Amino acid sequence: MNPESLVFFNLQIYLLGFIFFLSLNNTVFVKTAGGISLVISILGVIVTSSLLVNNPGTVILTYDWIPIGEKPIHFILLINAQTRFMLFLVQIIACFVNLFSLKYMSDDPGVNRFFAYLNLFVFSMLGLVLAGNLLQLYFFWELVGFCSYLLIGFWYTRKTANAAAIKAFLLNRIGDAFFLAGIFLVYYLYGTFRFDDFAHSALVERNYLYLNAHQLQTVAVLLLFGGVMAKSAQLPLQVWLPDAMEGPTPASALIHAATMVVAGIFLLGRIAPVITPEAGFVISLTGALTSALAGLSALYQYDIKKVLAFSTISQLGFMVAGMGMGETAASLFHLTTHAFFKAGLFLCAGAVISYLHHEQDMRKMGDLIRKMPAVFAAFLICSGALIGLPLSGGYLSKESILNAAWIYGLQSADHKLLVPVLLTLTSFLTTCYVVRMVVMVFFQREDSPVEILLDTTKKTVDGALKSFKELLTGDNKGSGEDRVIQFIRNLSIYDTATLGLAFCSLWFFYSSNPLHAKEVWFFTEFGGIREMYDWLPWLVSFIILSALLISYNNTLEEIRRYYFKEPDPHARFSRLARRQFYMDDLYERLFRKIFTGEKNILKPVSYIETRWIDAAVVKLGKSTLYFARMAGKMEKDVIDASVMGFFTLIRALGNKIRKWGKGNIQLYLLGLMAAFAALVFILIML
Repeated sequence: MNPESLVFFNLQIYLLGFIFFLSLNNTVFVKTAGGISLVISILGVIVTSSLLVNNPGTVILTYDWIPIGEKPIHFILLINAQTRFMLFLVQIIACFVNLFSLKYMSDDPGVNRFFAYLNLFVFSMLGLVLAGNLLQLYFFWELVGFCSYLLIGFWYTRKTANAAAIKAFLLNRIGDAFFLAGIFLVYYLYGTFRFDDFAHSALVERNYLYLNAHQLQTVAVLLLFGGVMAKSAQLPLQVWLPDAMEGPTPASALIHAATMVVAGIFLLGRIAPVITPEAGFVISLTGALTSALAGLSALYQYDIKKVLAFSTISQLGFMVAGMGMGETAASLFHLTTHAFFKAGLFLCAGAVISYLHHEQDMRKMGDLIRKMPAVFAAFLICSGALIGLPLSGGYLSKESILNAAWIYGLQSADHKLLVPVLLTLTSFLTTCYVVRMVVMVFFQREDSPVEILLDTTKKTVDGALKSFKELLTGDNKGSGEDRVIQFIRNLSIYDTATLGLAFCSLWFFYSSNPLHAKEVWFFTEFGGIREMYDWLPWLVSFIILSALLISYNNTLEEIRRYYFKEPDPHARFSRLARRQFYMDDLYERLFRKIFTGEKNILKPVSYIETRWIDAAVVKLGKSTLYFARMAGKMEKDVIDASVMGFFTLIRALGNKIRKWGKGNIQLYLLGLMAAFAALVFILIML
């Protein structure tokens, strides 16, 4: 099949899946939705793989769309290096999420609706990735936002889910207003919406008011970045993402791994040629600040899904900072590794929550290492990738961004040094909250843990070693193989999905060298690393080790205080961080004051609506009723009377004529001859 057929087939199967699953509502085939959706996902991965293997170069498919004078806007499907890896990434993550959802959503009465939304979500994201111009991307951008609204508010009977969905939708509309303004300003500057024109197009020569062309270009990029701030949850529009945890956990994995939140990163990669140095600094500083503040918030959360949500915001800040520094390859590489290990962490969290009957408070968990060994192994690998431990893909991607950040800070102006400092601080915070999460969720504890907590490490390590020893060893070679086979047979759907994502988080998918980022294939495709600081891995290793020890001890103390109900000595700061530094409360009060307080900006609108619009509507209604009465009277007195009078006349005439029909043939002939004679007389006279 040619590229065009493959692309449209890929899009159509998800769109048709959405329509088909919605049609299953209230039928006996509702339970088949999960299996069919998984087949669609696998088919999509196969088709995309065929597209990637057989079409290695850039492919541009153009169709007539909006005719505007001499410069019509075309519907363009752009398939280049950035498109190809994202097409595969979105669908492989969706495939794992579909597999996990087979069990997680099996008992939900709206299971067909869930898989319908999931397929529409994937269709929207694929359309966004394939978009060849800004206007087309904006269309799918909005569709992705609508799908996230549907999935976040999937359990619409819960007030919290409805509130979270509306909050996400409204905050994204704020960012999208800036995005749309940026799109038209870019068109004003370049005379085109096409991404493939930005790299070699010059600014349109004209007399610009107030600002010169370069300054307007900076403004245009920052307006586009306004859309990214909302979609990819960057300061100050990041407050919607933690509340998005109200949706089903598989939906959270898809939203936070490879779809909605990374759409902003993908957009920055598309417009990289037009990002000015001034706009780049604002973007990188915003990403670094977001990353650090979100890391602090994650450190004090108790809900396991909230920890992962703030972790997502923090890692998105890493990617945004990389894009601002001009390191497109490093950001896209981290986007890829993050998609696998963050989806793995979310699905592991979903398995834990399901096992504990939907308990999400980490303080009430613990001692799951022996009860869920496969999930623990997957969680540990994905956590290592999130921290950036060697032998993981996360180590290579985070090292590349940190290295680029220090080059950016040390070889540029002094104020740019703030970016690498904040990103390095984020690495410390990431290790802290990940270690805290692992210890709270999986390590052993008792109801009275004063003595138990002192040797919890020894027990945990001994238990893990014993589990893996039992798995991989036996009295002879045959018994060991039997144990492995039995272990594989006993893997549940949860285990398979989480271990698959953990496996994809290891280094060998990205590089032949697990300890150096220079050999990563991403940099061969998108551009190599300019320089590598040899001291940076040592600095990062020291930071990670220090954070590990500090966080481990603090977590044990936190668990002890929880059991004995002792007060937190840092309660004020932890409350501040846990509530996003009161940004959410600030927005709520601000909007409430603006829209409902004494200085209500909607008062003039309300006055106009009440005194003018409502009055006009009431008068129009009264006029309509008056004319309706008149029309009714006219119909009764004139039209109905005329019809009845005509009917009476016809009936009387019929009665008269009927008397003539007595069966006398001679009389009929006489009448006929008289009529004929009258007709001849009239013709003669004329």
